[in-house]
Amino acid sequence: MEQWNEEAPSPPQGDGRREVTITVSSTQDGQPAPVVKHVGVLIPKGRTLYIRYEEQDELHGSVRTMIRWNGEELTLTRRGGVESDQTFAAGQARGGRYNSAHLSFPLVTETEDLSVTMASDEGLLPLTLGWTYRLRMEDQLSGRFQLRLTIQEANQS
Repeated sequence: MEQWNEEAPSPPQGDGRREVTITVSSTQDGQPAPVVKHVGVLIPKGRTLYIRYEEQDELHGSVRTMIRWNGEELTLTRRGGVESDQTFAAGQARGGRYNSAHLSFPLVTETEDLSVTMASDEGLLPLTLGWTYRLRMEDQLSGRFQLRLTIQEANQS
């Protein structure tokens, strides 16, 4: 997974980077969670898309999140007060990990469905990422999750 440096200089104009608004809708075991919005950056590199944003968590503080979509699998990496790595590929189980100041354990994601919808090959936005998965921690089923991220230009509502 590519790491990013918050202090790195801004890339030259025309690299495809766009400021975006990310709307996160999720359910756990059929129970909806509050919808959350973040401001972030969409970075296309070849056939891979990166979406990065920062979350503020009352318990863990600041957490930087990077999503990578390569056309077949989605990788979700979080760094900060919580550190985790999860990979999602339709119909497959993938190993990952979770670390915080209080807990550390391996995890497995069993992805049931993964879909990506974009405006067109040329104009990526709006972009919707959706996936459904079962999460196992230490071989125990933790729950069934559904996530939908809607990404659009930051200046649109």
